[in-house]
Amino acid sequence: MFVLPLAERMIRRRLLSLGIASQYHATPQGRLHYYEAHGDGEAPPVVILHGFGASGSSFARVIAMLRRRVGKIWVPEAPAHGFSSSASERLTVDDAYAAMAHFLDARLREPAILFGNSLGGAFAIRYALERPERVRGLLLASPAGALLDAQDFAALTGSFRVRSLGQARDLLDRLYHEPPWYNTLLAPDILRRFALGPLRHCLESFRPEHMFTADELAALRPPTLILWGRSERLLPSASLEFFRRAVPAHVRIEEPDEFGHCPYLDRPRAVADRIAAFVDELR
Repeated sequence: MFVLPLAERMIRRRLLSLGIASQYHATPQGRLHYYEAHGDGEAPPVVILHGFGASGSSFARVIAMLRRRVGKIWVPEAPAHGFSSSASERLTVDDAYAAMAHFLDARLREPAILFGNSLGGAFAIRYALERPERVRGLLLASPAGALLDAQDFAALTGSFRVRSLGQARDLLDRLYHEPPWYNTLLAPDILRRFALGPLRHCLESFRPEHMFTADELAALRPPTLILWGRSERLLPSASLEFFRRAVPAHVRIEEPDEFGHCPYLDRPRAVADRIAAFVDELR
């Protein structure tokens, strides 16, 4: 029996008990599942965009801690992630982004603050560049999308080409500041999800052309904060160096201690506090 599907169902049940809605949104790329929470009506809405292979359930503790401190919260799940379906087994990165943009275009009635982690960070940047009038601010945790040389790009995409339980466990461990003991139990799920089906096709569709150029990032207009944890072990250091060189002067970069690639997993309160503080700055 696989652990992740059961855990996601249990987490959804817990969020429902807290009054957080579980909804669906139809897109050409698949039926997207999303969580929705209502908070302070005076604050701008917050949208949380997860990374490749993650889901909205991964942010459950952050949502629970954040829901009364910000405005409305939406947490959409990309096609073939979480409870979302994919219209095609041959899902691509562009398909995944198009579905998330479709969701944002349909739901946002005022400019929102986008929180994006990893690939979700790259999606947030892309959406802000394409639709700046819809974005109040960007808060990015270890965002993907930095232009890398061929060696670093191959190493990064190779990290997700898991072909054994050992490789799956290694990938999971690299997401944390302090890898938990139960990663061993989750490794079979990661191997199954990444080795076959839509997620494997999505990974193989990723190309250097999907990375941002310095000229593209120079056009970034919303207030932006990048969190790059000192325990980052998945993205190469060249990614942070590129962002430092390429982003406009108004973009801030912080390097928190005890933050890994996915700080919401082992430091959810710190992440919720940082999001709430960023929202307060932009009220």
